[in-house]
Amino acid sequence: MKRFWILPVLMFFLQTSSSFAAVDLSIGGTAWYVWWNPAWSDAKSTTSVIGGGPGLFIEDSHDFKPSSNAMAGPVISIGFLERWSIQSVFTIGRFQSVSNGFSRDTMVFQNISMSASYKKYTRDILKWDSDTSIGCAVHRMVKIFAGFKWQGYRYDEHLDNFMMVQPPFIRRVLSDDVNGYGGGIGLGLTIPLGAEFYLMMSVSGLALWSFEKIDINRSKSYYIDLTGLNPLLMWEQKGRYFSYGGSASLSFAYYIKKINTTISIGGRYQLLFNRQRYNNLFYNDAAMNIIDGQYDRFFGITMSAIYTFHIGKNS
Repeated sequence: MKRFWILPVLMFFLQTSSSFAAVDLSIGGTAWYVWWNPAWSDAKSTTSVIGGGPGLFIEDSHDFKPSSNAMAGPVISIGFLERWSIQSVFTIGRFQSVSNGFSRDTMVFQNISMSASYKKYTRDILKWDSDTSIGCAVHRMVKIFAGFKWQGYRYDEHLDNFMMVQPPFIRRVLSDDVNGYGGGIGLGLTIPLGAEFYLMMSVSGLALWSFEKIDINRSKSYYIDLTGLNPLLMWEQKGRYFSYGGSASLSFAYYIKKINTTISIGGRYQLLFNRQRYNNLFYNDAAMNIIDGQYDRFFGITMSAIYTFHIGKNS
């Protein structure tokens, strides 16, 4: 993975700032159990084919089933000048999503026609999510924050397509790589409950620009017709789209004073609405998945353990 620039930046800041002011460095880990309903779960997509009959497929298959699994990763933050802090969180995990059933496909070559087919999709997904933010405590219980978000996924897709027209069978193997970059601004609340227990809440608004790239596994993609086995020649495409929405979290935290460690458990919900230029069948920003006007839902249970230690001299 890439974009771990925040770690050396934080360490440089720690070394320079500790010489003239006290800082609190926190390190730890977080784990989520996540339910993810991607924007492409309605299984509407487009692919451009050079060989094997039609030149363009507009596919509308059965919905992909929502998937769930664990994501985990490190947390690092630094507090300085009493009210300010910088925090970075990175999590990663694997998912699998499947779709089986009859599909209605628009096939475009010299004219437009409709045909039924039976499709079996399997998508093995590696998903990541990263947030880096700077926050300011405007009150002992209230913090405002803003920062950079990087999220994305890469899936390997295996499709078996049983057609009602020529060619009768198509196998397609590809990978789809999506990276989204953007930022957000939000508000956090920390409410003491007594005896080192705290209720922590946050809400934020998000905007992301995402870029998609399709890579075809040509050695494993083919179609079978009356002439036998033939290579499935496809165009490798790039796409892009814009997403906006919000994220909210709620957790209970307990501070173990003897070991300077905070343990928390709670939940998080993220909702993004997608805009994608899809003007006509031949000119658009859909590399494969048609997600214009679709929602991406991401929610789950969160757990974390963070150790904090003090560096430098108090003024």
